[in-house]
Amino acid sequence: MSKTILIDRLCGETSLALLEDGALAELYFESKGHEKLTGNIYVGRVENVLPGMNAAFVNIGLDKNAFLYAGDICVGDAQLAEQLRGARIERLVRPGQTVVVQVAKEPGGNKGPRLSCHITLAGRLTVLLPTVGYVGVSRRIRDEGERERLRLAAEELLAGAFGHGVIVRTAAEGASAEALRADFEALCRLWAAFEQRGEHVAAPALLHRDGSLIDCAVRDMLCEDVESVRTDDDALLDALRETARTLTPAFVARIVLDRAQSPLFDRFCVWKQAESAFRRLVWLKSGGYLVFDYTEALTVLDVNTGKFVGKRSLSETVFALNCEAAREIARQLRLRDVGGIVIIDFIDMDRSQQREALLDVLRECLRKDRTRTNLVGITALGLVELTRKKVRQPLSKHKFHVCGACQGSGLVPSHEFTARLALSEVRRRRMRGDDTPYVVFAAPPVAGMMLKLGAPVNAGVVRVLADETIAEAEYRFEPFDPDTPPSGAKLLKECTEETL
Repeated sequence: MSKTILIDRLCGETSLALLEDGALAELYFESKGHEKLTGNIYVGRVENVLPGMNAAFVNIGLDKNAFLYAGDICVGDAQLAEQLRGARIERLVRPGQTVVVQVAKEPGGNKGPRLSCHITLAGRLTVLLPTVGYVGVSRRIRDEGERERLRLAAEELLAGAFGHGVIVRTAAEGASAEALRADFEALCRLWAAFEQRGEHVAAPALLHRDGSLIDCAVRDMLCEDVESVRTDDDALLDALRETARTLTPAFVARIVLDRAQSPLFDRFCVWKQAESAFRRLVWLKSGGYLVFDYTEALTVLDVNTGKFVGKRSLSETVFALNCEAAREIARQLRLRDVGGIVIIDFIDMDRSQQREALLDVLRECLRKDRTRTNLVGITALGLVELTRKKVRQPLSKHKFHVCGACQGSGLVPSHEFTARLALSEVRRRRMRGDDTPYVVFAAPPVAGMMLKLGAPVNAGVVRVLADETIAEAEYRFEPFDPDTPPSGAKLLKECTEETL
Protein backbone atom coordinates (compact mmCIF):
# COMPACT_ATOMS: atom_id res chain seq x y z
CA MET A 1 0.00 0.00 0.00
CA SER A 2 1.38 3.39 -1.00
CA LYS A 3 0.76 6.33 1.33
CA THR A 4 1.01 10.04 0.57
CA ILE A 5 0.64 12.92 3.02
CA LEU A 6 -0.62 16.25 1.68
CA ILE A 7 -0.31 19.43 3.74
CA ASP A 8 -1.87 22.71 2.70
CA ARG A 9 -2.40 26.11 4.29
CA LEU A 10 -5.11 28.62 3.45
CA CYS A 11 -6.03 31.77 5.37
CA GLY A 12 -4.24 30.64 8.52
CA GLU A 13 -5.69 27.11 8.55
CA THR A 14 -3.42 24.11 8.06
CA SER A 15 -5.01 21.03 6.45
CA LEU A 16 -3.49 17.54 6.35
CA ALA A 17 -4.71 14.63 4.25
CA LEU A 18 -3.45 11.05 4.34
CA LEU A 19 -4.01 9.11 1.12
CA GLU A 20 -3.75 5.32 0.89
CA ASP A 21 -3.48 4.12 -2.70
CA GLY A 22 -5.04 7.41 -3.72
CA ALA A 23 -8.05 7.06 -1.39
CA LEU A 24 -8.54 9.63 1.37
CA ALA A 25 -8.10 7.87 4.75
CA GLU A 26 -7.58 10.68 7.27
CA LEU A 27 -8.18 14.43 7.26
CA TYR A 28 -7.15 16.96 9.92
CA PHE A 29 -7.44 20.72 10.37
CA GLU A 30 -5.65 23.18 12.64
CA SER A 31 -6.02 26.94 12.91
CA LYS A 32 -5.15 29.62 15.42
CA GLY A 33 -7.53 29.45 18.34
CA HIS A 34 -8.63 25.94 17.39
CA GLU A 35 -5.49 23.95 18.24
CA LYS A 36 -5.94 20.51 19.73
CA LEU A 37 -5.73 20.20 23.51
CA THR A 38 -5.09 16.47 23.77
CA GLY A 39 -1.57 15.82 25.04
CA ASN A 40 -1.12 19.28 26.60
CA ILE A 41 0.22 19.30 30.17
CA TYR A 42 -1.02 21.85 32.71
CA VAL A 43 -0.58 22.86 36.30
CA GLY A 44 -4.20 22.95 37.38
CA ARG A 45 -6.09 23.99 40.49
CA VAL A 46 -8.86 21.82 41.93
CA GLU A 47 -12.03 23.93 42.07
CA ASN A 48 -14.69 21.46 43.21
CA VAL A 49 -14.69 17.90 44.52
CA LEU A 50 -17.81 15.87 43.65
CA PRO A 51 -18.12 12.76 45.84
CA GLY A 52 -21.32 11.77 44.05
CA MET A 53 -19.43 11.61 40.74
CA ASN A 54 -16.16 10.42 42.30
CA ALA A 55 -14.47 13.17 40.33
CA ALA A 56 -13.25 16.75 40.57
CA PHE A 57 -13.43 19.90 38.45
CA VAL A 58 -10.01 21.36 37.72
CA ASN A 59 -9.22 24.84 36.43
CA ILE A 60 -6.51 24.67 33.76
CA GLY A 61 -7.09 28.15 32.36
CA LEU A 62 -9.81 27.35 29.80
CA ASP A 63 -13.35 28.71 29.56
CA LYS A 64 -14.70 25.49 31.09
CA ASN A 65 -13.23 23.60 34.00
CA ALA A 66 -11.82 20.20 33.11
CA PHE A 67 -12.97 16.87 34.55
CA LEU A 68 -10.69 14.57 36.58
CA TYR A 69 -11.90 11.12 37.66
CA ALA A 70 -10.56 9.46 40.79
CA GLY A 71 -9.19 6.57 38.73
CA ASP A 72 -7.02 8.99 36.72
CA ILE A 73 -5.18 10.36 39.77
CA CYS A 74 -1.71 9.12 40.72
CA VAL A 75 -0.62 9.42 44.35
CA GLY A 76 3.14 9.33 44.73
CA ASP A 77 5.17 6.20 45.45
CA ALA A 78 4.03 2.65 44.74
CA GLN A 79 3.37 1.78 48.39
CA LEU A 80 1.07 4.76 48.91
CA ALA A 81 -0.62 4.11 45.59
CA GLU A 82 -1.40 0.56 46.65
CA GLN A 83 -2.89 1.80 49.92
CA LEU A 84 -5.14 4.27 48.12
CA ARG A 85 -6.15 1.98 45.26
CA GLY A 86 -9.89 2.47 44.68
CA ALA A 87 -10.05 5.33 47.20
CA ARG A 88 -12.79 7.94 46.99
CA ILE A 89 -12.07 11.25 45.32
CA GLU A 90 -12.25 13.20 48.61
CA ARG A 91 -9.26 11.20 49.92
CA LEU A 92 -7.18 11.98 46.84
CA VAL A 93 -7.63 15.71 46.19
CA ARG A 94 -9.10 18.75 47.93
CA PRO A 95 -10.35 22.13 46.69
CA GLY A 96 -7.52 24.57 46.08
CA GLN A 97 -4.95 21.81 45.60
CA THR A 98 -2.46 22.12 42.72
CA VAL A 99 -2.14 19.13 40.37
CA VAL A 100 -0.10 18.37 37.25
CA VAL A 101 -2.47 16.98 34.64
CA GLN A 102 -2.64 16.11 30.96
CA VAL A 103 -5.62 16.46 28.62
CA ALA A 104 -6.78 12.96 27.69
CA LYS A 105 -9.89 13.91 25.73
CA GLU A 106 -11.01 17.03 23.89
CA PRO A 107 -13.99 19.00 25.20
CA GLY A 108 -17.29 18.21 23.55
CA GLY A 109 -20.80 19.62 23.78
CA ASN A 110 -21.30 21.08 27.24
CA LYS A 111 -18.41 19.09 28.71
CA GLY A 112 -14.93 20.38 29.37
CA PRO A 113 -11.83 18.32 28.56
CA ARG A 114 -11.07 15.13 30.44
CA LEU A 115 -7.82 15.05 32.41
CA SER A 116 -5.42 12.46 33.72
CA CYS A 117 -2.53 12.62 36.17
CA HIS A 118 -0.90 9.71 34.36
CA ILE A 119 1.31 11.74 32.03
CA THR A 120 2.55 10.40 28.68
CA LEU A 121 5.25 12.06 26.59
CA ALA A 122 5.50 10.73 23.05
CA GLY A 123 8.72 10.64 21.08
CA ARG A 124 9.45 9.19 17.69
CA LEU A 125 10.32 5.70 18.98
CA THR A 126 9.18 5.62 22.60
CA VAL A 127 6.55 6.99 24.96
CA LEU A 128 7.69 8.05 28.42
CA LEU A 129 5.39 7.25 31.36
CA PRO A 130 6.77 9.41 34.19
CA THR A 131 4.26 8.24 36.81
CA VAL A 132 3.88 4.52 36.03
CA GLY A 133 6.58 1.81 36.18
CA TYR A 134 5.37 -0.07 33.11
CA VAL A 135 7.05 -1.62 30.06
CA GLY A 136 5.05 -2.15 26.88
CA VAL A 137 5.56 -2.81 23.17
CA SER A 138 3.17 -1.68 20.43
CA ARG A 139 0.67 -4.39 19.45
CA ARG A 140 1.22 -3.49 15.83
CA ILE A 141 4.63 -5.13 16.00
CA ARG A 142 3.64 -8.74 15.39
CA ASP A 143 6.99 -10.51 15.13
CA GLU A 144 7.46 -12.21 18.51
CA GLY A 145 11.23 -12.20 18.26
CA GLU A 146 11.30 -8.47 17.58
CA ARG A 147 8.82 -7.81 20.38
CA GLU A 148 11.01 -9.65 22.86
CA ARG A 149 14.13 -7.77 21.69
CA LEU A 150 12.40 -4.42 22.11
CA ARG A 151 10.96 -5.40 25.49
CA LEU A 152 14.43 -6.28 26.83
CA ALA A 153 15.86 -3.04 25.41
CA ALA A 154 13.04 -1.10 27.09
CA GLU A 155 13.75 -2.74 30.45
CA GLU A 156 17.38 -1.66 30.14
CA LEU A 157 16.24 1.90 29.55
CA LEU A 158 14.43 1.92 32.90
CA ALA A 159 17.46 0.76 34.87
CA GLY A 160 18.41 4.35 35.65
CA ALA A 161 14.94 5.87 35.49
CA PHE A 162 13.37 5.07 38.84
CA GLY A 163 9.60 5.21 38.83
CA HIS A 164 9.34 5.78 35.08
CA GLY A 165 7.76 3.53 32.49
CA VAL A 166 8.10 3.24 28.73
CA ILE A 167 6.11 2.06 25.72
CA VAL A 168 7.98 1.15 22.55
CA ARG A 169 6.16 2.56 19.50
CA THR A 170 5.53 0.89 16.16
CA ALA A 171 8.14 3.10 14.50
CA ALA A 172 10.80 1.45 16.69
CA GLU A 173 10.55 -1.86 14.82
CA GLY A 174 14.09 -2.62 13.65
CA ALA A 175 15.60 0.36 15.52
CA SER A 176 18.84 -0.10 17.47
CA ALA A 177 19.09 -0.03 21.24
CA GLU A 178 21.15 3.16 20.94
CA ALA A 179 18.40 4.91 18.99
CA LEU A 180 15.83 3.86 21.57
CA ARG A 181 18.01 5.17 24.39
CA ALA A 182 18.59 8.53 22.69
CA ASP A 183 14.84 8.98 22.13
CA PHE A 184 13.96 7.93 25.69
CA GLU A 185 16.60 10.09 27.39
CA ALA A 186 15.47 13.14 25.42
CA LEU A 187 11.96 12.59 26.79
CA CYS A 188 13.34 12.19 30.34
CA ARG A 189 15.16 15.53 30.05
CA LEU A 190 11.98 17.14 28.78
CA TRP A 191 9.98 15.79 31.71
CA ALA A 192 12.61 16.95 34.23
CA ALA A 193 12.33 20.48 32.79
CA PHE A 194 8.52 20.36 33.13
CA GLU A 195 8.78 19.25 36.75
CA GLN A 196 11.18 22.05 37.59
CA ARG A 197 9.04 24.67 35.90
CA GLY A 198 5.89 23.34 37.53
CA GLU A 199 7.30 24.10 40.97
CA HIS A 200 7.64 27.80 40.17
CA VAL A 201 4.44 28.66 38.29
CA ALA A 202 1.06 29.57 39.70
CA ALA A 203 -1.91 27.47 38.70
CA PRO A 204 -3.52 27.44 36.23
CA ALA A 205 -0.62 27.38 33.77
CA LEU A 206 0.38 25.54 30.60
CA LEU A 207 3.54 23.47 31.04
CA HIS A 208 3.75 21.79 27.67
CA ARG A 209 1.84 22.08 24.41
CA ASP A 210 1.80 18.90 22.40
CA GLY A 211 3.12 19.09 18.88
CA SER A 212 1.37 21.07 16.17
CA LEU A 213 -0.24 19.32 13.22
CA ILE A 214 3.05 19.54 11.37
CA ASP A 215 5.03 18.10 14.30
CA CYS A 216 2.58 15.22 14.74
CA ALA A 217 2.65 14.47 11.01
CA VAL A 218 6.41 14.00 11.09
CA ARG A 219 6.53 12.26 14.47
CA ASP A 220 3.55 9.93 14.16
CA MET A 221 2.78 9.48 10.45
CA LEU A 222 6.05 9.67 8.51
CA CYS A 223 7.36 6.10 8.23
CA GLU A 224 8.69 3.59 5.69
CA ASP A 225 5.40 3.08 3.85
CA VAL A 226 4.91 6.82 3.26
CA GLU A 227 6.22 7.57 -0.22
CA SER A 228 6.15 11.34 0.11
CA VAL A 229 4.99 14.33 2.12
CA ARG A 230 3.84 17.01 -0.33
CA THR A 231 3.09 20.68 0.14
CA ASP A 232 2.82 23.68 -2.19
CA ASP A 233 3.72 26.19 0.53
CA ASP A 234 7.36 27.24 0.97
CA ALA A 235 6.98 28.07 4.68
CA LEU A 236 5.36 24.69 5.36
CA LEU A 237 8.14 22.96 3.47
CA ASP A 238 10.79 24.60 5.64
CA ALA A 239 8.90 23.78 8.86
CA LEU A 240 8.40 20.15 7.85
CA ARG A 241 12.04 19.63 6.91
CA GLU A 242 13.28 21.32 10.07
CA THR A 243 11.13 19.02 12.23
CA ALA A 244 12.17 15.97 10.22
CA ARG A 245 15.89 16.76 10.63
CA THR A 246 15.38 16.50 14.39
CA LEU A 247 13.01 13.52 14.57
CA THR A 248 13.45 11.53 11.36
CA PRO A 249 16.53 12.65 9.42
CA ALA A 250 16.34 9.59 7.14
CA PHE A 251 13.01 10.79 5.72
CA VAL A 252 13.87 14.42 4.98
CA ALA A 253 14.25 13.67 1.27
CA ARG A 254 10.65 12.45 1.11
CA ILE A 255 9.33 15.91 2.00
CA VAL A 256 8.92 17.70 -1.34
CA LEU A 257 7.55 20.94 -2.73
CA ASP A 258 4.71 20.29 -5.17
CA ARG A 259 4.27 23.08 -7.70
CA ALA A 260 1.38 22.91 -10.14
CA GLN A 261 -1.22 25.06 -11.83
CA SER A 262 -3.99 23.84 -9.51
CA PRO A 263 -4.28 23.67 -5.70
CA LEU A 264 -2.73 20.56 -4.14
CA PHE A 265 -5.94 19.26 -2.54
CA ASP A 266 -7.91 19.77 -5.76
CA ARG A 267 -5.41 17.87 -7.88
CA PHE A 268 -5.53 14.84 -5.55
CA CYS A 269 -9.35 15.10 -5.30
CA VAL A 270 -9.20 15.53 -1.50
CA TRP A 271 -12.21 17.81 -1.22
CA LYS A 272 -14.27 15.64 -3.57
CA GLN A 273 -13.49 12.54 -1.49
CA ALA A 274 -14.03 14.40 1.79
CA GLU A 275 -17.66 15.10 0.85
CA SER A 276 -18.58 11.55 1.89
CA ALA A 277 -17.41 12.31 5.44
CA PHE A 278 -20.12 14.93 5.79
CA ARG A 279 -22.99 12.99 4.25
CA ARG A 280 -25.47 10.80 6.07
CA LEU A 281 -25.68 8.43 3.12
CA VAL A 282 -22.53 6.96 1.52
CA TRP A 283 -22.83 5.02 -1.73
CA LEU A 284 -20.70 1.94 -2.37
CA LYS A 285 -19.20 1.11 -5.77
CA SER A 286 -21.44 -1.95 -6.08
CA GLY A 287 -24.62 0.11 -5.72
CA GLY A 288 -25.24 -0.57 -2.03
CA TYR A 289 -25.05 2.21 0.50
CA LEU A 290 -24.33 3.05 4.15
CA VAL A 291 -26.38 5.25 6.45
CA PHE A 292 -24.67 7.06 9.35
CA ASP A 293 -26.67 8.26 12.35
CA TYR A 294 -25.11 9.97 15.35
CA THR A 295 -26.57 9.95 18.84
CA GLU A 296 -25.29 11.23 22.15
CA ALA A 297 -24.45 7.69 23.26
CA LEU A 298 -23.22 5.99 20.11
CA THR A 299 -22.88 5.97 16.32
CA VAL A 300 -25.17 3.70 14.29
CA LEU A 301 -24.45 2.43 10.77
CA ASP A 302 -26.92 0.64 8.54
CA VAL A 303 -25.92 -1.36 5.44
CA ASN A 304 -28.42 -1.54 2.56
CA THR A 305 -28.37 -3.38 -0.77
CA GLY A 306 -29.58 -0.35 -2.75
CA LYS A 307 -29.06 -1.04 -6.45
CA PHE A 308 -26.82 -4.08 -5.89
CA VAL A 309 -28.50 -7.33 -7.03
CA GLY A 310 -25.50 -9.67 -7.33
CA LYS A 311 -24.91 -12.39 -9.93
CA ARG A 312 -25.32 -15.72 -8.16
CA SER A 313 -27.12 -16.74 -4.99
CA LEU A 314 -28.67 -14.44 -2.42
CA SER A 315 -26.20 -15.66 0.19
CA GLU A 316 -23.18 -14.75 -1.95
CA THR A 317 -24.71 -11.39 -2.88
CA VAL A 318 -25.26 -10.43 0.75
CA PHE A 319 -21.80 -11.60 1.83
CA ALA A 320 -20.05 -9.71 -0.98
CA LEU A 321 -21.93 -6.52 -0.20
CA ASN A 322 -21.25 -6.82 3.55
CA CYS A 323 -17.51 -7.27 2.92
CA GLU A 324 -17.43 -4.20 0.68
CA ALA A 325 -19.36 -2.27 3.33
CA ALA A 326 -16.93 -3.41 6.07
CA ARG A 327 -13.95 -2.00 4.15
CA GLU A 328 -15.70 1.31 3.55
CA ILE A 329 -16.91 1.51 7.16
CA ALA A 330 -13.35 1.09 8.46
CA ARG A 331 -12.23 3.92 6.15
CA GLN A 332 -15.14 6.17 7.09
CA LEU A 333 -14.52 5.74 10.82
CA ARG A 334 -10.96 7.00 10.33
CA LEU A 335 -11.97 9.76 7.94
CA ARG A 336 -14.81 11.04 10.13
CA ASP A 337 -12.73 10.43 13.29
CA VAL A 338 -15.67 8.76 14.99
CA GLY A 339 -15.08 7.84 18.64
CA GLY A 340 -16.95 5.89 21.28
CA ILE A 341 -19.42 3.04 20.71
CA VAL A 342 -20.21 2.06 17.11
CA ILE A 343 -23.06 -0.30 16.18
CA ILE A 344 -23.25 -1.72 12.64
CA ASP A 345 -26.34 -3.34 11.20
CA PHE A 346 -25.02 -5.47 8.35
CA ILE A 347 -27.41 -7.33 6.08
CA ASP A 348 -28.42 -10.57 7.80
CA MET A 349 -26.40 -13.69 6.93
CA ASP A 350 -27.56 -17.21 7.75
CA ARG A 351 -24.18 -18.96 7.67
CA SER A 352 -21.95 -18.64 10.75
CA GLN A 353 -18.88 -19.10 8.53
CA GLN A 354 -19.81 -16.00 6.57
CA ARG A 355 -20.37 -14.01 9.76
CA GLU A 356 -16.93 -14.98 11.07
CA ALA A 357 -15.34 -14.21 7.70
CA LEU A 358 -17.00 -10.78 7.72
CA LEU A 359 -15.58 -10.05 11.17
CA ASP A 360 -12.12 -11.07 9.91
CA VAL A 361 -12.42 -8.64 6.99
CA LEU A 362 -13.51 -5.81 9.30
CA ARG A 363 -10.81 -6.64 11.86
CA GLU A 364 -8.09 -6.59 9.20
CA CYS A 365 -9.27 -3.22 7.88
CA LEU A 366 -9.38 -1.73 11.38
CA ARG A 367 -5.70 -2.61 11.90
CA LYS A 368 -4.83 0.28 9.56
CA ASP A 369 -6.31 2.70 12.10
CA ARG A 370 -3.75 4.46 14.33
CA THR A 371 -6.49 5.12 16.90
CA ARG A 372 -7.13 2.18 19.22
CA THR A 373 -10.17 0.21 18.10
CA ASN A 374 -11.74 -2.84 19.73
CA LEU A 375 -14.02 -5.12 17.69
CA VAL A 376 -16.27 -6.66 20.34
CA GLY A 377 -18.24 -9.04 18.10
CA ILE A 378 -21.83 -9.79 17.09
CA THR A 379 -24.63 -9.20 19.57
CA ALA A 380 -27.63 -11.47 20.14
CA LEU A 381 -29.59 -9.26 17.75
CA GLY A 382 -27.04 -9.76 14.97
CA LEU A 383 -25.48 -6.30 15.29
CA VAL A 384 -21.71 -5.80 15.09
CA GLU A 385 -20.37 -3.86 18.06
CA LEU A 386 -17.03 -2.06 18.29
CA THR A 387 -15.44 0.80 20.18
CA ARG A 388 -12.99 3.42 18.94
CA LYS A 389 -11.02 5.57 21.34
CA LYS A 390 -12.58 9.02 21.53
CA VAL A 391 -9.71 11.53 21.53
CA ARG A 392 -10.85 14.36 19.27
CA GLN A 393 -14.18 15.70 18.15
CA PRO A 394 -15.50 14.12 14.94
CA LEU A 395 -14.54 15.79 11.69
CA SER A 396 -18.08 17.11 11.23
CA LYS A 397 -17.81 19.12 14.46
CA HIS A 398 -14.96 21.16 12.94
CA LYS A 399 -16.80 22.22 9.83
CA PHE A 400 -20.51 22.24 10.72
CA HIS A 401 -22.77 23.60 13.42
CA VAL A 402 -26.19 22.46 14.52
CA CYS A 403 -29.04 23.79 12.39
CA GLY A 404 -30.89 26.51 14.25
CA ALA A 405 -34.20 25.44 12.69
CA CYS A 406 -34.15 21.70 13.35
CA GLN A 407 -31.59 21.58 16.23
CA GLY A 408 -29.85 18.65 14.62
CA SER A 409 -32.93 16.48 14.21
CA GLY A 410 -33.28 16.98 10.46
CA LEU A 411 -36.96 17.92 10.99
CA VAL A 412 -38.59 21.35 10.85
CA PRO A 413 -42.21 22.27 11.68
CA SER A 414 -44.71 22.00 8.84
CA HIS A 415 -46.27 25.16 7.39
CA GLU A 416 -49.58 24.29 9.03
CA PHE A 417 -48.01 23.68 12.44
CA THR A 418 -46.09 26.97 12.31
CA ALA A 419 -49.26 28.78 11.24
CA ARG A 420 -51.22 27.28 14.13
CA LEU A 421 -48.48 28.31 16.56
CA ALA A 422 -48.74 31.89 15.33
CA LEU A 423 -52.53 31.86 15.63
CA SER A 424 -52.23 30.42 19.13
CA GLU A 425 -50.00 33.34 20.02
CA VAL A 426 -52.68 35.72 18.71
CA ARG A 427 -55.30 34.07 20.91
CA ARG A 428 -52.97 34.06 23.92
CA ARG A 429 -52.37 37.81 23.59
CA ARG A 430 -56.09 38.53 23.32
CA MET A 431 -56.94 36.38 26.35
CA ARG A 432 -54.40 38.36 28.36
CA GLY A 433 -56.31 41.52 27.47
CA ASP A 434 -53.78 42.78 24.95
CA ASP A 435 -55.77 44.74 22.35
CA THR A 436 -52.72 46.20 20.59
CA PRO A 437 -53.06 45.98 16.77
CA TYR A 438 -50.42 43.59 15.41
CA VAL A 439 -48.91 42.60 12.10
CA VAL A 440 -47.85 38.96 11.92
CA PHE A 441 -44.93 38.56 9.52
CA ALA A 442 -44.32 35.02 8.24
CA ALA A 443 -42.84 33.20 5.26
CA PRO A 444 -45.23 33.22 2.24
CA PRO A 445 -46.31 29.56 2.64
CA VAL A 446 -46.95 30.05 6.36
CA ALA A 447 -48.79 33.33 5.81
CA GLY A 448 -50.96 31.63 3.20
CA MET A 449 -51.70 28.77 5.59
CA MET A 450 -52.73 31.26 8.29
CA LEU A 451 -55.23 32.73 5.86
CA LYS A 452 -56.57 29.28 4.99
CA LEU A 453 -56.99 28.51 8.68
CA GLY A 454 -59.08 31.64 9.20
CA ALA A 455 -56.74 34.28 10.45
CA PRO A 456 -58.56 37.57 11.11
CA VAL A 457 -56.94 39.41 8.18
CA ASN A 458 -57.45 43.16 8.15
CA ALA A 459 -59.80 42.89 11.10
CA GLY A 460 -58.40 46.00 12.67
CA VAL A 461 -56.46 44.18 15.34
CA VAL A 462 -54.40 41.55 13.42
CA ARG A 463 -52.92 41.59 9.95
CA VAL A 464 -50.91 38.83 8.22
CA LEU A 465 -48.09 39.76 5.86
CA ALA A 466 -45.83 37.49 3.83
CA ASP A 467 -42.12 38.15 4.24
CA GLU A 468 -39.67 36.12 2.16
CA THR A 469 -36.79 37.01 4.48
CA ILE A 470 -38.28 35.01 7.39
CA ALA A 471 -37.51 31.31 7.77
CA GLU A 472 -40.43 28.97 7.22
CA ALA A 473 -40.30 27.76 10.84
CA GLU A 474 -40.48 31.29 12.26
CA TYR A 475 -42.82 34.26 12.50
CA ARG A 476 -42.68 37.77 13.97
CA PHE A 477 -45.19 40.07 15.69
CA GLU A 478 -44.98 43.86 15.34
CA PRO A 479 -47.43 46.59 16.48
CA PHE A 480 -48.97 48.71 13.71
CA ASP A 481 -51.06 51.82 13.27
CA PRO A 482 -54.54 50.83 12.01
CA ASP A 483 -54.79 54.12 10.12
CA THR A 484 -51.55 53.44 8.20
CA PRO A 485 -51.61 50.59 5.69
CA PRO A 486 -48.69 48.19 6.19
CA SER A 487 -45.92 48.40 3.63
CA GLY A 488 -46.39 44.73 2.82
CA ALA A 489 -50.02 45.05 1.73
CA LYS A 490 -49.11 44.03 -1.80
CA LEU A 491 -47.42 40.90 -0.56
CA LEU A 492 -50.51 40.15 1.52
CA LYS A 493 -52.73 40.51 -1.53
CA GLU A 494 -50.48 38.27 -3.62
CA CYS A 495 -50.32 35.72 -0.86
CA THR A 496 -54.08 35.75 -0.42
CA GLU A 497 -54.81 35.38 -4.15
CA GLU A 498 -52.26 32.60 -4.52
CA THR A 499 -53.28 30.51 -1.57
CA LEU A 500 -57.05 31.01 -1.11
